[in-house]
Amino acid sequence: MKKDVDDPAKPFRHREHFGRKLGPKRAVNVSVDAEILAAAKAQGINLSQTLEDELKKRTQAALEAKWREENRDALESHNRFVEEHGIWSEKYRSWGKR
Repeated sequence: MKKDVDDPAKPFRHREHFGRKLGPKRAVNVSVDAEILAAAKAQGINLSQTLEDELKKRTQAALEAKWREENRDALESHNRFVEEHGIWSEKYRSWGKR
């Protein structure tokens, strides 16, 4: 079947996540409230893509929270140093001064 210029475009989906190549898709079983499922289907919502998108968001948020926790001491130390000593390049800064 030949595609025409007026055919709707499929959304671009890159195959990397957090700098890693994504593997093949895998079927899973999930339980969903029947009313919510019916409403989603009525709206034409792609359940697999919606779940995948939400899992990406949540895993990214969890990784960021873990990184912040693991690096909290270093960040607090850096902030204390800047509060005490300032930023070394402050004298060269030309913006934000009055």
